[in-house]
Amino acid sequence: MSDVTQGVAPTLLVGISNPATVERLVQLAGGIVDTTGGEILLTHVVTVASQISLTTGRSSPEVIRARDFVQRVIAAASQSGINARGLVEVARSVEDGLLAAAESHDADTILVGYSDHETGGHVLDEERFDRTMHRVARKAHAAVVVAKLRRESYDRIAVPVASDTRLDLTRVLCRALADEGATAPTFLHVAGSDTSSAEAGRVVSSRLDEMGLLERGRLEVLSSDQVVDALVDALSDYDLVILTPSDRPGLLDRVHSSRAERIAEAVSASAILAWGSKAEH
Repeated sequence: MSDVTQGVAPTLLVGISNPATVERLVQLAGGIVDTTGGEILLTHVVTVASQISLTTGRSSPEVIRARDFVQRVIAAASQSGINARGLVEVARSVEDGLLAAAESHDADTILVGYSDHETGGHVLDEERFDRTMHRVARKAHAAVVVAKLRRESYDRIAVPVASDTRLDLTRVLCRALADEGATAPTFLHVAGSDTSSAEAGRVVSSRLDEMGLLERGRLEVLSSDQVVDALVDALSDYDLVILTPSDRPGLLDRVHSSRAERIAEAVSASAILAWGSKAEH
């Protein structure tokens, strides 16, 4: 592990590797720390094959190039008014590197991004990325936020909200995007045919109001027994969708995550998916 700059341990670790996503990731990170406090740690993981020792790997040309890359990103962030530290982590896998960096620096949040612009939109590349981030999310003692960046703008933002959606991460992300100048989000709730839309709206409105979210956007209640289909249809006019986890652990959270991923895969909008949280903000 090699620090590019010295400083106090940050609360937000940003995994950087793809020039197609790094600028927008750093901007989002800046909005998050403006909301939560703390620092940004820009982290690039260099993977080393099993037949090569990690000690040898730390002096490889790949690490030198990685340090230069991180320094350039830090300089660009500074020009945008965002202060950040840098880290090059040497590990057997990207998963191991992100987890080790997050643990050693006591990160509250891990933020990573994906864009198909650089990979040509190959499905296997995105599936490989998703598998890596699933493993990180299961093991990390931190919130994990994945930004799938498909569009350049955030002109229209939608936030699906179930009755048990965890709203601490929702609030942080909405505030961070507002700091970037994004428009007020629309919160979308799907009520089943056996549920009163008016009553469902009152319950969800109350939860949003408690978190100070209603003052930042508006709530729209949809009526359908097919939650995913209804949301995918409603999201066709949006540029960005924010999907955060259930307030309940275990099976229900896994069901919610599966639903969120199905939505993220089906829409053409950019998507921010978040799992877990180390602490309420």
